Amino acid sequence: MSMTSLQRSDALAGMMRTLESGGFARVDPPILQPAEVFLDLSGEELRRRLFQVQDPAGRELCLRPDMTIPVSRNHIASGDPARAADYCYLGPVFRHRPGSDEPDEFTQAGIESFGAQDTASSDARIVALGVAAARGLGAQGMTISIGDPTILLGFAEALDLPAAWQRRLRAAFGTPGGIKGVLDSAGEEAGGTSVYAGTLGRLDPEAARKLVMEMVDIAGIAPVGGRTPDEIAERLIERASLAGAGALTPGTRNLLTRLAGIDASPAEAADQIVALSQEAGIRADAALAPFDARLEALRAVGIDTDVMRFSASFGRRLDYYSGFVFEASAKAVDTGPIVAGGRYDALLGLLGSPVPVPGVGCAIWIDRAFKAGGV
Repeated sequence: MSMTSLQRSDALAGMMRTLESGGFARVDPPILQPAEVFLDLSGEELRRRLFQVQDPAGRELCLRPDMTIPVSRNHIASGDPARAADYCYLGPVFRHRPGSDEPDEFTQAGIESFGAQDTASSDARIVALGVAAARGLGAQGMTISIGDPTILLGFAEALDLPAAWQRRLRAAFGTPGGIKGVLDSAGEEAGGTSVYAGTLGRLDPEAARKLVMEMVDIAGIAPVGGRTPDEIAERLIERASLAGAGALTPGTRNLLTRLAGIDASPAEAADQIVALSQEAGIRADAALAPFDARLEALRAVGIDTDVMRFSASFGRRLDYYSGFVFEASAKAVDTGPIVAGGRYDALLGLLGSPVPVPGVGCAIWIDRAFKAGGV
């Protein structure tokens, strides 16, 4: 039976009372936010999804597209950023959702936790609370998917991949094509090495950059797609390092492709990760210790980890996300996750905190939660 508008309001109020009674202080950050903060942290591609305005002084503002960054800014502005603090929120956000029939203005709830030193326990707490909140709104049949990019990146480091390849893999999480697209391109890069790649690969970075800049200047290349000659030079040098002496060997590419393809229960995934590490002659202990601790913490808060899914290629842009991510979805909702979040230990530092501050949180899509409950 569908809820009435009054019942929905009561359900939301009940959810917020539960979160507040659990120690989460309710906050409502300003709807108008500085656009550059979101663009700097999430990339220029976000611009086409923002609703932007200018103030009388000409500064670019936007209607808040999410709550995590505004809540984080409020936390920094209201005291010692390193202090432990938990927040909850419920309010409208504004973000264009291309290819979807969902509205661009929608209500979102969420929880954010700063300063907790026990990362495994705080991760598990956020997952449990976020999923419980969605279920309290009627969402049923949810499955939880988790990921942790630090595992694949740990392999890349242990395999002594060139820095350019490690950067490319790191940047691939949460982007179209993702890790698979980058690894697929590795073969193409190696097969299409230009005559300049060998030369550039043998030069030190500054000499390589000078050579490319001279080539660009001689060719009279004008800025293309907003890129300056300097940026074009940097891109050519990186492509040379990726395709020349720094190209992935077929064996390394195969190993990373198999690792990225892991999609199984956490226990099965751990076994597969260990098997691949043994095959490669590297130790996976450092990567799997936090993974195992998190699973134990999830079980301690009542999450059945046996029915969860772990994907080694699941992650978000690592500009400020720092590892663990999760989503809870339902078959009744085909437009995206109902609950989504993760750990973002770098975020407060990027927003101006003078000290590193651990952070983790999640957002709850209210419209999707009600839809998953048949409302």
